[in-house]
Amino acid sequence: MTEEGVQILQDLVFKTAPQQLTVRLDGWRKELAAEYPKASEQRQQEIAELLCENAIDLQSVLADWHLKDNVIVAPSEPLSDEALAEEAAKNYALLEQWGRQDLVDQAKARGDEFAASNLVRLARMALQGEVNTFWGNDYAANLRTAMRKGACLVTTNPQLVNVAREEDPEYWTPVRDRLREEHPEYDALDLASAMTIQVVVANAKLLRPIWELTDGEIGYVSLQLNPKNSQDTGAMVEQANWVWPRLTEALGGTPNCVFKVPGTKAGIDAAAELTSNAMGVNITVNYSLPQQIAFAGVIEKNSTAQVSFRTQMDGRVDDPVGEELRELGVSDWEEVKKWCTTAVRQREYRMLCMTPQRGGVGFTKTKMLPASGRGPWNILRSIHREPEVSMFITVFPDRQEEFDREPRELNPDGMWTPVPPDILEKLLKSKLFRQTYEPDGMTVDEFDTYLLVVQTTKGFSDSFDDFVAWVAE
Repeated sequence: MTEEGVQILQDLVFKTAPQQLTVRLDGWRKELAAEYPKASEQRQQEIAELLCENAIDLQSVLADWHLKDNVIVAPSEPLSDEALAEEAAKNYALLEQWGRQDLVDQAKARGDEFAASNLVRLARMALQGEVNTFWGNDYAANLRTAMRKGACLVTTNPQLVNVAREEDPEYWTPVRDRLREEHPEYDALDLASAMTIQVVVANAKLLRPIWELTDGEIGYVSLQLNPKNSQDTGAMVEQANWVWPRLTEALGGTPNCVFKVPGTKAGIDAAAELTSNAMGVNITVNYSLPQQIAFAGVIEKNSTAQVSFRTQMDGRVDDPVGEELRELGVSDWEEVKKWCTTAVRQREYRMLCMTPQRGGVGFTKTKMLPASGRGPWNILRSIHREPEVSMFITVFPDRQEEFDREPRELNPDGMWTPVPPDILEKLLKSKLFRQTYEPDGMTVDEFDTYLLVVQTTKGFSDSFDDFVAWVAE
């Protein structure tokens, strides 16, 4: 699908008033029907694909944001599922007239997929106000596919940006070459930042209609700063200040982006400075309650940004805690480790997000963001309907498929699933879990030597080196 084609599809579902949709689609179909017989074979394929893709959109969560009844945007004169199905049927009739039953079958199959999807159901529960939990794509590519199932944010890091260019070299290699020609003054690091901006802007444009509809509350892309600067506040701030105006220019206004800042000692000051200048952040390389407390506090005190996030990298905690328990002789360590970040998340929400009347401190300037999940339990035990602060879960594409593979009960209070006492007792045998779970498990000075910070920062740095090497080829 061309950029122009995607823009047409986005405008139809996000920019058309519900009461005007039928008239606009009828006019659009009439134009395409007149063009089709005279068009080249390639153009006929493009026209047919546009009708197919629009029919898919009308059945997807994309239509829920602006065309259907919901409590987030609350459109006037919303359309019913039946009305949207009628519009899709008109597309099918044209496609069948052109002998494209294959595309009709494709669109109907996607509709069946949406009807059976747990992620679609979760997204629609959020839009109906039944839960206060949203989900996003933990991947730099294929965002629009995820958005159809309800994804409303996307997170990137050096590994994911590197994957995006590896998955679509025909698109990204010319982008790299063009940037090199346009900016001969850039060194390899500048080119890497410029390339990252290109990936981020492409995703930000897809999410921007949601960001606009929600007045900047939802629809963000997370952009990671150079992981090699994780212990250098000045370098992180300098890079962010270099990137921000370029994002602003590319997007034609305030970026629907936040900077990923690492959960290191230097990251605390970087988060304070960036958010005080109205640049939102997403705290990454972040696992423990001591880190959450430190960053939530400094952002609450300093931020003038509309939205910031605090990631908790679930699997990157659960896995090493499980290994430690295995070495300690805990026989059911594989099951026990699945409760690690559930226990942390419950304590984190109670302490940081609940109002003082409910026993917390009532911080609202950062949203909780579970990421790097290893299985359905990470999603199911992050769903909540608490009023104070929304939860945002980012999910790898393979975990999205796993979560949708079979019917699941979506408990609006899943985050509060009690941790069995014997499970917690076993978890507390792990030194790593105690560091992660206890509010005073670490000092700020210990963040940089915390095993999980060291491991993840190295992995991100290695991927960044690979990416820079490719940019410099």
